[in-house]
Amino acid sequence: MILVVDHDPEVLDQAREVLNHDRRVLAASNAEQALAMVRRLTFSVVPVDLELPDDAFALIRNLHEADPDLPVIAVTAAVKGAVPVTTKTTGIAEFLPKPISPAWKPAVERVRGSKRGV
Repeated sequence: MILVVDHDPEVLDQAREVLNHDRRVLAASNAEQALAMVRRLTFSVVPVDLELPDDAFALIRNLHEADPDLPVIAVTAAVKGAVPVTTKTTGIAEFLPKPISPAWKPAVERVRGSKRGV
């Protein structure tokens, strides 16, 4: 199961469409909702929008506290150059750019397979 975290309902719908072919995809629109879902359910990967109105990096830390083996993917429309440096210090498995595209699916599957083998 995949949990996509983004404050934009349209992005959540697009992510479900791209990723939902093989896997069940759930969505959370904020950090509180995402944490509650991770505490109740088991996810194989969580793409998180770095531009959440909530602190996305605090959310990522909290996700890892709730489940240390949970792979998290950073998602942003921001300039790529600064993001990979930041992700190395936060435990983010991969970076995916917005807008959502079919290229997301193999990237998500690669991260899922490398961490949980699910």
